[in-house]
Amino acid sequence: MVTASTEVVSSILTWSNWVRFPAPSHFICTEQTREGKNDLHPQLQRRMKMSKSHELIAAQGVGDSFSGVYYVESAYVKLTVQNKEYMDMMLRDKSGSRNVKYWGKADISKGEFVFVSAHVDDYQGSPSIIAKNIQREDPPDDLSSYIAVYDDTAYHDERFDALREQLTELEKTVGNDTCGQLIDEVFRSSAFYARFIGAPGSDTVHYGRQGGLLANTVRVTDAALAVAPKYKLTAQEQAVLVAAGILHRLGAVDAFDFIDCMPKATKRGILIGVDNLTMTRLAAAIRRVATSAQNNGKKLDQELLVRILHCISSYSEVIKPATKEALVLAAAARSDAEIVEAVEFIENDINDSEFTAFDPLMRRRYFKG
Repeated sequence: MVTASTEVVSSILTWSNWVRFPAPSHFICTEQTREGKNDLHPQLQRRMKMSKSHELIAAQGVGDSFSGVYYVESAYVKLTVQNKEYMDMMLRDKSGSRNVKYWGKADISKGEFVFVSAHVDDYQGSPSIIAKNIQREDPPDDLSSYIAVYDDTAYHDERFDALREQLTELEKTVGNDTCGQLIDEVFRSSAFYARFIGAPGSDTVHYGRQGGLLANTVRVTDAALAVAPKYKLTAQEQAVLVAAGILHRLGAVDAFDFIDCMPKATKRGILIGVDNLTMTRLAAAIRRVATSAQNNGKKLDQELLVRILHCISSYSEVIKPATKEALVLAAAARSDAEIVEAVEFIENDINDSEFTAFDPLMRRRYFKG
């Protein structure tokens, strides 16, 4: 056992004392307790259930007439060139936001829900939604029609279980289950697991949906694990890679939430940040794992814990990755972030040309074809 490793873990545990999270209530993510479960966690199934009568606002095209209840993202009273008042609104549901105009004045404010009966006209070659009737509505009991859900959540839920099983097999090969003990401790609470699979992964469009954090976690871990054998990572290094991949953005559970039906950074997310919140949750979990291992006479490899923490710390380039598994995870996370940024920019571009506008973040224009 390396003394420096023990000191690092001890310092992290001490640092975590200033933030406490609720202790887990019961296991959900262990192989025994999750065996034979349904395709999706019941809470996520309820969240994803959508009213059949709701018409998605982003799906409406020129010539369509539709009606339904929508969330008011913004609402302003403006004047026409004839000096007549009209309402200029942004209405949204899970499919996105659309501008809607109502030729008159209505007592509508941001943050409310409204019933709208509208028609989509053609205005200078672009769709223009004109509301014929509009009235305020009480907030629906079921908000699943207004909060975007990641399309492949069922697949990612299955892949999460598969990754955990793969970690178990790798640990059997090396005869060390420290990584698995940490994963089980983090996800042992059913309430926390429900939050994890339903949480947004960011406050942007792509991962800012229910199931976004789960999708981001699985995709990055899958990508990292796919190339690991090509770079000759040992079974132990792959075990650390899987554990770090599953845990690398754990703090997003606390950093982002749905506020006014939109993904937004929480106060803790703004003031503390995803990475610090991740390390705080992990430090609390390590403390519980260490106590449990001591009480039950189990071995806990602190060197492996340090390597997991190094992977997680270095994926965001706060520190430079210095192990093979950290290098692979950092590359996978960086590639996913760049692709997501590009896809979002292309999808949101309104230019009629073959190329998008200039993306200042990635410093390029994209070809749309």
